[in-house]
Amino acid sequence: MANFLLIHGAWQGKWVWPAVSAELTMRGHEVHSIDLPGSGADTTPLDQVTLSLYADAIVKAIKAIGKRVTLVGHSMGGIAVTAAAEQAADSLARIIYLCAYVPVNGDSLSSLSDLAPARLPSPVALGHDALAALASDTQPSARVETFMQDAPYAVAHWAAPQFRAQAMAPMTTPVQVSEQAYGKLPKSYIVCTRDRAIDPVLQRVMAARSGCSRIKELASDHSPFLSRPTETAEMLHRMVTEL
Repeated sequence: MANFLLIHGAWQGKWVWPAVSAELTMRGHEVHSIDLPGSGADTTPLDQVTLSLYADAIVKAIKAIGKRVTLVGHSMGGIAVTAAAEQAADSLARIIYLCAYVPVNGDSLSSLSDLAPARLPSPVALGHDALAALASDTQPSARVETFMQDAPYAVAHWAAPQFRAQAMAPMTTPVQVSEQAYGKLPKSYIVCTRDRAIDPVLQRVMAARSGCSRIKELASDHSPFLSRPTETAEMLHRMVTEL
């Protein structure tokens, strides 16, 4: 079975993963997750958080696992896992992107957002003040409607207050990858078709242009680990067990 390392997206932390982790464990997998620097319970000051710091934290976790890892990145975490994969390609079995940003060489989250249909502003376009407001305790309804409209009421209103302010530097830094390292890794993508945060059209475009060999669709909002944890875990399970 697989050794999963689950990487969260912007504003969030490893607190998003317990339901999916439990489901994967019941299916026989080993499951790990971390808080990225400046996220969740990690206390790194936001002005010190960089994409390189994200990648270093993920690589450290991969080395600590000590086995070939299936790396899963959600949302902005797709940028982070891509940067880490370039450094640790020989320690990875595959990458799975879960409604995530997927760069090719030279892309940033900001540049990828420019490819999206003009329905929602990108996280970068929102700017520092709006990002802070979205993460503040005064905006729980906005967070539910944007990120987890399909989640059960109790789950969504448990999750919404846990959002934290998000560092901007990892969103604007271009990712550097090579065919010799990142390019050789098997990559898969799960498109969330009810996503209001990353347009499903953009998800399909990113999956195709980055060479994801398997693209599956899940009828979920942007937080499938909260809204559809069993279905999410089953799809992850099948992606590592079905050739």
